[in-house]
Amino acid sequence: MNPNPTASTKAFAALKPVAFTLLWLALAAQAIWMVSHHFRLHEPWSSMSYPLTYAAPFMLLALTYGRVRWIASLLRLPLAIAFLSAVSDRFGLLGPPGAPGVGWGDFAHFVHYTARVNSFMPAATIFPLAVLATLAETLFGVALLLGIRIAAAAFGSAILLFFFATAMTISGFSQFAYGVYLMAAGALALSTVDASLLSVDAFSNHELIRRSWRHYRRFWLRVPFRSASRSRCCVGSPEDLREDHAPAARPPANASR
Repeated sequence: MNPNPTASTKAFAALKPVAFTLLWLALAAQAIWMVSHHFRLHEPWSSMSYPLTYAAPFMLLALTYGRVRWIASLLRLPLAIAFLSAVSDRFGLLGPPGAPGVGWGDFAHFVHYTARVNSFMPAATIFPLAVLATLAETLFGVALLLGIRIAAAAFGSAILLFFFATAMTISGFSQFAYGVYLMAAGALALSTVDASLLSVDAFSNHELIRRSWRHYRRFWLRVPFRSASRSRCCVGSPEDLREDHAPAARPPANASR
């Protein structure tokens, strides 16, 4: 555990009981859906690899209640990879449209997908929604990957994923196939714990760095001109020179009596 949690983590710590309760509910709902599809619909476990990818690590987070710092820190990676890989896909970085493993392949296909997921929204809002979603996913993905404002980035990710899952549900899509509500609950829980291992937040808030900087400032602020003038390395102020060359004070005439 980190003895010096960041201020942003402290700000979201009050949500921890609620966040982990929602995480357990999301895990239970996701498990029921996967078991039902496997045994009733005879779908192989391999077809549910995407939700399984997130169910297993977030189960570990729930079991430890976020007390193990390295486990919480590792969970930044799946969220960051999910965001950044989705952004890469819509810009064709993973391959052209129709290629194996490619969902969209270009931004036009992603805009069309945004219209399907947000079928209840006016047509004029679809392109702005696609742009805003891309900007948000890029921002949160980079922030979680590098560990910049982790708590705020995780909380923002939870809100974004919640809206995405809700839009999928309203439009008739199954969010369970991607575990979106589970990811949203996991991101919310992540915002309430210390996940700053190997992060920019940890580096900028490290007590050793702050202490070294304080010693550095004190050292240079305490270097007097007087010592420099005595060592003849540089010329001090006129007052220091007068003090250095002033004759020694004579004792009073009656001091020996």
